[in-house]
Amino acid sequence: MPKRTSSATATGGKKAAKRASANGAVTGSRARGGKDLVIVESPAKARTIEGILGDKYRVIASVGHVRDLPNYGYGVDVKGGSFEPTYEVLKDKRDVVKEIKTAAGKAERVFLSTDPDREGEAISWHILEAAKIPAEKTQRVVFHEITKPAIEAAFEHPGELNRELIEAQETRRVLDRLIGYPLSWFVQGKVARSASAGRVQSVALRLIVEREREIEAFTPQEYWTIHARVAKDGEEFGAKLTGLPGVKKLDEKRDLPDEATANDLLAALRRSDFSVKSVKKGERKRRPAPPFTTSSYQQAANNRLGLGAQRSMALAQQLYEGVNIPGQGPVGLITYMRTDSLSISPVARREARRFATDRWGGDHVPEKERVYRSRARGAQEAHEAIRPTSAFRTPESLSTVLNRDQLRAYTLIWQRFMASQLADARYATVAVDIEARESGDLRGAFRSNAQRLIFPGHLAALGIDATEERAASPNADTPETVAALPELAEGDALDRRSVDGDQHFTEPPPRFTEASLVKALEEEGIGRPSTYASIVQTVLNRAYVVREGRSLVPQELGFAVNDLLVQHMDRYVAVPFTSELEEELDEIASGERDYGEVVRGFWEPFNTALETAKQEARKQVEETDILCTKCSERRMVVRWSRNGKFLGCSGYPECKHAMPLTEEGEPQPVPDPEPTDWTCPRCDAGTELKHGPYGEYIDCVKRDSKECDFRAGKPVGVSCPEEPETGQLVAKRARRGVFYGCWNYPDCTYTTNSIEPGKLSPVRTAEEREAAAEKAKARSKRGRRTTRRSTTRRRRAS
Repeated sequence: MPKRTSSATATGGKKAAKRASANGAVTGSRARGGKDLVIVESPAKARTIEGILGDKYRVIASVGHVRDLPNYGYGVDVKGGSFEPTYEVLKDKRDVVKEIKTAAGKAERVFLSTDPDREGEAISWHILEAAKIPAEKTQRVVFHEITKPAIEAAFEHPGELNRELIEAQETRRVLDRLIGYPLSWFVQGKVARSASAGRVQSVALRLIVEREREIEAFTPQEYWTIHARVAKDGEEFGAKLTGLPGVKKLDEKRDLPDEATANDLLAALRRSDFSVKSVKKGERKRRPAPPFTTSSYQQAANNRLGLGAQRSMALAQQLYEGVNIPGQGPVGLITYMRTDSLSISPVARREARRFATDRWGGDHVPEKERVYRSRARGAQEAHEAIRPTSAFRTPESLSTVLNRDQLRAYTLIWQRFMASQLADARYATVAVDIEARESGDLRGAFRSNAQRLIFPGHLAALGIDATEERAASPNADTPETVAALPELAEGDALDRRSVDGDQHFTEPPPRFTEASLVKALEEEGIGRPSTYASIVQTVLNRAYVVREGRSLVPQELGFAVNDLLVQHMDRYVAVPFTSELEEELDEIASGERDYGEVVRGFWEPFNTALETAKQEARKQVEETDILCTKCSERRMVVRWSRNGKFLGCSGYPECKHAMPLTEEGEPQPVPDPEPTDWTCPRCDAGTELKHGPYGEYIDCVKRDSKECDFRAGKPVGVSCPEEPETGQLVAKRARRGVFYGCWNYPDCTYTTNSIEPGKLSPVRTAEEREAAAEKAKARSKRGRRTTRRSTTRRRRAS
């Protein structure tokens, strides 16, 4: 475990942590002079908790992580062999840390109330270290729902930081860096500078690519099915062929492989007499599904609501952190949404049973409470499944409070939870076996099934009752299953109306969707609830995979990166390695192993394999006979970028000439620069219009010779009001959309949201313009210095 100096609760082992917590703990009834400080991650969560705790507490949001490994190099002492990580306060969190430090200095007690998982535990520890908060005045408060009873109970029984959870999360972060960075540098050097790889993302990509190759290699196999329409006393129903003479159970792919075989059988069946062999009546029960885990929630949201993993988790986060309800203030509507547990608290189970009795009647409530156990590897049963914080808070009661997507997500969670606590649905079933005989000889066996919902049970929570039996019957639309059959008895003769065959072909395995990929990751033990959404999003952001409808389709760059890694680093992008590593992290969280043992055991063989791969792997470029039109010395080669393939000079970086490729793979010449009437605002030289991957832009004619560095977007045809002689407005993009600014930034900082006549922003005074320009230049200078420093560090690290 790396050194930790600021917080005694996270150093010196379990005994020291407990001792520090015991010495520093202040009971809930102890008098205090000022406001106590509560630290959480998100502003929405902060508002909800502050409304519950009242004005005796001040609640500050850290807005996520405040410290991390530096974004250059490993950030870990690899050369020295200690593997001690180095952390830096994130640049955009310095003010937050300063605010927390000041507030903590004035508070008598500091409650760390980040999320109840490893990441939340680590965030609390990082806040403690970064703000240098004394351990004796800090306590850890954990809750799984943001409701008044849960918050009050948590603050009545505060605890201490869990050293093992912190160490497990730290190990995960360090391994992600020690695997992700060198693998990314490897693929960037061999495939494309925009490429990346990672401990989990590369395994997810491998699953998607291998499934695509299964589909490409799949050979359809023909087979036939045969169906009959028969009748009793004029009441017609369908039956499906299920057996042949000498064949106990029909296998269509084996027994009906082609049209000739099917036609021979059809001819015999069309000459046969049909009669009832047996009638079996019974009852079938259908158990409810368990409440949602993170994985099953994401799958259901994708399959039923069409929501991606990232969107569904964002909605769940909003519901968990609290929504403003008139007359009640901010209220957390669901429990913590990152969980692999199926547990439900006894209080919530009893409340659900009371609500069900009032809403649907006592017969819908099972005699014993339903208790579920997770089968997932490493499931944390101390957590709860995703459920509403109150069963009595129905979706209908929130229809005017939640927006459309929030209501759909809440309805999904509420219905699933309520159904999980209700009785089994019951169906009356009838199975009729039918024989087809020609002159007494058996030609085929058929079956027809019927089922009718007689008691909805848990289906009532989904809005299904006995009057909607067909919608509730899972097999109601299959050829051999119908909603009802005529009254039949053994030996009854049936009228043969028709016997027909249908041709089919076997289908390849389906492409992964976000839902099925999350399910596969969970089944293989890859990732954890908090990481599923980010895993899916990463392979999409890297352009390795695109969505086609709901399917995830690997692209050429994804194939290239995957093939390189599988060929040279197979063990480290394979499912078993990643799954075993997750188990090791679980063992650290339970105190069975430690940080140093796991990291050291991984690094040496990994680094050896990586060095071998660097030597053996060839750079994946495709040589061409096209001569570079810029340097006229070297040939062009096909390279990769985030946007696909392009032609680049083989002399890069000495020559940076590049050309796009058409969809057919043919070179697409870039138009030559065109002189313009605009003058460079910095050196008064001429300018020229050029074409790049993001559109047209303006360069000073002296830029190539490095005498001037002016470059800007193409002007929109409106002069800058503050610099009308040399300034032109150009369109710029920001998170909130398009705005217009002077092309001479930072010397001129004029901006406007509209260029329509009469809607331009007003002209500022000379003093205001000068002050804004000085600030902009200082920011620009700091940015360039930081960029140069980061670039140097990355080069040294790689």
